[in-house]
Amino acid sequence: MKNLFLGLFVVLVMISCSTDEYGNTVEEVNSVSVQASVSKQLGPANDANPYDEVGKKYGIWLSDYYQIHGYSKTIQDLATQVNYMGAKLKAPDVFGKSNILITEDGISISINNPETVVTSILAAGTLSEAAESSLLGFFVSLIQNKEAEYSLLYDFITTYEAGILDSTNLTRNELETILGITAVTRYALDAEGGHKDRDWEISVGNKKIASGFHPFQASLISVIALLRYYL
Repeated sequence: MKNLFLGLFVVLVMISCSTDEYGNTVEEVNSVSVQASVSKQLGPANDANPYDEVGKKYGIWLSDYYQIHGYSKTIQDLATQVNYMGAKLKAPDVFGKSNILITEDGISISINNPETVVTSILAAGTLSEAAESSLLGFFVSLIQNKEAEYSLLYDFITTYEAGILDSTNLTRNELETILGITAVTRYALDAEGGHKDRDWEISVGNKKIASGFHPFQASLISVIALLRYYL
C-alpha cells in the first residue's frame, strides 16, 4: 500500500516546521513503508501516545457492543452502533456533551461521501488550519486505502502519531484532540480486524446486497460519524 505511506508523508509535511524536519519525515516514512508489510502488531495499543487511554476506553465499549449485538451488517445496524457509542461519549466523565443522534441517512451520506463529511465536521470545529488539514489528510489516506491489512493501518497511524508528537506547530489542546482521535481509530479498526473477510451489506428495500465496502471502512465510518464529540 504505497499510497498509504505517500499520504502519510503529505500529512506529516503539513505540520513540519523546518527543512530538517522535512528530511527526517522522509526518512521515517520510507523506513516504515519498507517494514510495514512484514510487521506483526499484537493489539491496537501505542504506548508512545499519551492519550492512548481514550482509544482503549472506546475499544472496550465497542467490544462490549459487539458481544451483545454482533457486528454491523446494514446501515441500520451501523447507525444503532454509532448512537450506542455516542451515548457513551456524552457521559459527563468523558466529554460532557449532549447526545448527537446519527440517522440512517447520515450514515448513508458518510458512506457515499466520507471525505466531504470529514471536511465539514472539521470545519465546524476549533482546530487551527494546520491541525485541521493534517487530520483531514489522515482520514483521507485511510479512506482511500480500505484494502490495507490492519498491520499496515497500524503502522500508518502510529507513525502519524509520532509526527504529531514531534510537531511544534500544534497547541496542547490540538495534540490531545488529534491523538485521542487517532487512538480511537486504531482501536476501532482493530476491534473489527479479525472479521475483515465477512460480507458487509446494505439494505435496499426489502433486500440486502453486498456493498463492496471493506469491513475496516465500516469501522472508519463509525469513527467519522462520532468526530463531533472530540472537537
